[in-house]
Amino acid sequence: MRKIERGAAPDFWIRGRKQYHFYRELTDTLGSELKQSLRKHLIETQIGLCGYCCRVITMDNSHNEHIKPQDGYAQLSMDYENLIASCNHGDTCGEAKKNKYDKRFVSPIDDDCKEHFKFANDGSIIGITENGRITIDLLNLNSYALKSLRRAVLRSCY
Repeated sequence: MRKIERGAAPDFWIRGRKQYHFYRELTDTLGSELKQSLRKHLIETQIGLCGYCCRVITMDNSHNEHIKPQDGYAQLSMDYENLIASCNHGDTCGEAKKNKYDKRFVSPIDDDCKEHFKFANDGSIIGITENGRITIDLLNLNSYALKSLRRAVLRSCY
């Protein structure tokens, strides 16, 4: 996981928050356009990478992910600092996490997020703190597919 560097919420999102108080309200045409604009913006600020696993993402293979899930944290559902773009691979990342959350979860928005993980030569990611281990489990960051992708990247460096 890498730290996501981004500035303040974009103006269109600030305006949207005045009209919609909860993300689940974004069901009309304007709300759908707002969600699409947000995903495009998040992908750009994340340099086209999933906020959790760093796979390449596009508008077609990603979604707006709530770090703290809407179930239980509805008051944060429109908070820009609670949103990232995540890949749509059903067994990892936001798709794996769904509505699960632990207060020890490491967010890619956190300044120290990289300090919780290290990578092994076999492509696995190791939690070097309890928070890191919890995050790896919630996001299934050691899935076979992700380990294989990381291993392939390592081999290309030799």
